Amino acid sequence: MSLIGRQKFKTNPVTDKLRNGEPTVGAWLSLCSPAAAETMANIGWDWLVVDAEHSPVGFETMVNCFRAMQLGGAVPMARVPWNDIVWIQRTLDAGAMGLVVPMVNNREDAQNVVSNMKYAIRGQRSFGGSRVASYIDGDYRFWADEHLSVVVMIETVEAVQNAEAILSLDGIDGCFIGPNDLALSLGLTFKEMNSGVHEEAMMKVLEACRNTGKAAGKHCMNGAEVSQRISQGFQFLALSSDAGMMARAAREEFNSVDYSKKPQPVGANHNKGSLY
Repeated sequence: MSLIGRQKFKTNPVTDKLRNGEPTVGAWLSLCSPAAAETMANIGWDWLVVDAEHSPVGFETMVNCFRAMQLGGAVPMARVPWNDIVWIQRTLDAGAMGLVVPMVNNREDAQNVVSNMKYAIRGQRSFGGSRVASYIDGDYRFWADEHLSVVVMIETVEAVQNAEAILSLDGIDGCFIGPNDLALSLGLTFKEMNSGVHEEAMMKVLEACRNTGKAAGKHCMNGAEVSQRISQGFQFLALSSDAGMMARAAREEFNSVDYSKKPQPVGANHNKGSLY
C-alpha cells in the first residue's frame, strides 16, 4: 500500500540549521486551529510553534496542530507553559520536534530543561513512545536525544546576566529572547522597548550566543525586523503569529472599504419626461 506524504526524518532540519549557524524563520500559532496551522505550514516556514503558554489551546488540539504542521511541511514545535517536567514530556510524546521553554533564568533552570528532554543516562525523560516516532528514520530514543531542538527563553535581567552560563550547557541548541517580558524585567513600558537599554540587553544575549556557539533567537513583529536580526547574527526568528497576521490583513482590507461608494437611487439619472 502506498503511504502518500509519509516522510521519514533522518535528522531535524531546524536543529541542523541552528547548529550550522544558519538562520531559521517561523511563526507563533495562537489561534488554536489545526486548519490555520496547516495553512500557515504551506507558506514555507522552517518551523511553527504552538503557543501553549499564552493561548487557550487544549492538548488534543495541539496534537492536531502538530499533524497539520507536519503535513504542510513545517517542523512542529511548541512553547510549553513553564519549565515543567509534565508539560515537557507530554508535549514531546505528542509529536513536538522541539520545544521553546520559558523563564529559564540560570544554569540550574537550563539543566532541568535538558534533563526533561533527554532520556537516561543523559536525562530523566520517561520512555513511552512518541506520536512522531513512526516518522523517524531510526530508533526514536536515540534520534530524540540528538535531534530535538532545545530552545530556552531569555526574558529577564537575571537570565541576561546568566546567559553565557545557560548557553554553555551541553544539550542547549539556542535561546529565544522574549522582548515583552524582558522589557518588564528592565522596568520599561512597552513604548520604551526601542530604548537603548532594551537593545543593549539583547545584544548581550547575542554576544553570549557567539561566545558559546549557540543560536540566538527573538520574536519579531515584521519581516523588516527579521531581516535586520538575521544580519546581526540571530538564527531562530519568529515573525508575528497566525492571529496577528489575520488581524493585520483583516484590518487593512476593512480600512480599504469606501463607504461613500453608495449606489445612486433608482431613476436618478433619468431625464425628466422620459418614458422609461
